[in-house]
Amino acid sequence: MPWLDLEISGLVAGIIAIILGIIVIAFPSILNYIIGIILVIFGVLYIIGGDWLPGIVSILIGILVLIFPAILNYLVAAYLILLGLWLIFAAGSVVPGIINIVFGVIILIFPAILNYIFGIYLIIVGFIAIANYYGWFGETLAMLPLMRGFRIRDSVRPVRLPFPGRAES
Repeated sequence: MPWLDLEISGLVAGIIAIILGIIVIAFPSILNYIIGIILVIFGVLYIIGGDWLPGIVSILIGILVLIFPAILNYLVAAYLILLGLWLIFAAGSVVPGIINIVFGVIILIFPAILNYIFGIYLIIVGFIAIANYYGWFGETLAMLPLMRGFRIRDSVRPVRLPFPGRAES
């Protein structure tokens, strides 16, 4: 069906991303409330689908985030610190582990910075999508799968394998 082959990128997605980024920067805690509401909705959907445990856990975490919105930022910080420790001691990746720990500590000290960074990220992605739509970057960014609507068939290229007895062309 040709109408299912729509690409969500370019001008409209860029404008939406910039508007959302400005909203998140203007009202940083709104992001936490949106995530809390989404968790509650998905918890209800889990329960309707028959998955009681993830549904109840999702609803409880969603309500907790709605009551204490900053807790989400602390959870992200704790995750980054634990991931950093795991990277250092279990995976042996010292530099990525230290980077994760540093970002986790920064978010623990300044929890609202996470929302601002996400807002700035949305604005930058929106600008890149609009610039790519108008061709401001030429073919450089157009080759990146995230800068255009990535479809599997775009990345699959036919490969000619040399078979014995067949002449190479």
